[in-house]
Amino acid sequence: MAEPEAQGSGGEGGATPSPLIHRTDLWLAILILAFCGAAWYVTTTFEQVPDVLSQNLPPQWFPQLLLWTIAILTLIIPFEHRFLAGGAAELDKGRRTPVRPMAWVTAVLLAVTVQSIAIIGTFLAAVLICFALPLLWGERRWKMLVPFALLFPLVVALVFTQFLKVYFEPGIFGIEF
Repeated sequence: MAEPEAQGSGGEGGATPSPLIHRTDLWLAILILAFCGAAWYVTTTFEQVPDVLSQNLPPQWFPQLLLWTIAILTLIIPFEHRFLAGGAAELDKGRRTPVRPMAWVTAVLLAVTVQSIAIIGTFLAAVLICFALPLLWGERRWKMLVPFALLFPLVVALVFTQFLKVYFEPGIFGIEF
């Protein structure tokens, strides 16, 4: 015979209902919003772009749009556990696993790529990262990798430079579209 459930236990198995806001996620959201605020301030210090480089938008427009998007999505984080079947316990269970070393290697590779753009240019950096990341993650099908690494950056570059009229850093090789 099953034991009766304790009064006010919150449901099946004695689990208590999740609080409205997950405290860990609230602190994470506050940190992200603080970063967005600091980054927003930095965007207000951007100098005016010379007319020859102007793309009909002020230089702070895209970074501020990106920061608004991050901030809006961040507002969901403290409530994420409410949408999961297991609630906060399920969310916290997944956080016990440490970040895998491959994630750190990927982050370093991306940071190095971003820093290399001023030297080798946007297009060449995109081609290199489109080769390097799949190789790093274990992709060995060269018939898939080579077309992806060459065609994807090419299509992106053409769309941005020809249709959206966005300037890409040409680098020391002078690769422009």
